[in-house]
Amino acid sequence: METSSHDRQAREESQGMSTATNVKVKYAEAARRHLHDAETLYERGRHANAGQLFGFAAESGLKAVLVACGVPTDADGGISQRHRLRQHFPILCGRLVTDGHLVPDGRFASVYMAQVSCLGDFHDWLIDHRYWADAALPIASVSKWRLCAGEIMAMLDQASEDGVLR
Repeated sequence: METSSHDRQAREESQGMSTATNVKVKYAEAARRHLHDAETLYERGRHANAGQLFGFAAESGLKAVLVACGVPTDADGGISQRHRLRQHFPILCGRLVTDGHLVPDGRFASVYMAQVSCLGDFHDWLIDHRYWADAALPIASVSKWRLCAGEIMAMLDQASEDGVLR
């Protein structure tokens, strides 16, 4: 039985093999991995680390769509070092508002960004939370981050169905 290159690539990626040897950054793959682990932690009441991973999942999913819409990448597949959209949440969310015109395929980017109305919910998520004391973390925001990460995964699924994400 003949398999498509898409099926072969998906099988290779699921087995840990990369189809491009120098590409290490796979935003969509990372987004799904982080979301899966975040949900596991959330269900077990480990909300502090779940919240951190919901943020990583959302950020990675958003970056996957940005790259698919033409934001330039480095050789490793990550958004180029000098590009204004190479940021972490919540800065990335603000940059999309002010610098969204920097996305080369703005038509597709606009369609997908319109599906995600929750980016403002990450206003209090910080990458530095990974170092903070439990009592200092905004645990009350984790449920909002969870919902938004889910919206971004739905956007990723739509981009995949549309053939924009490869």
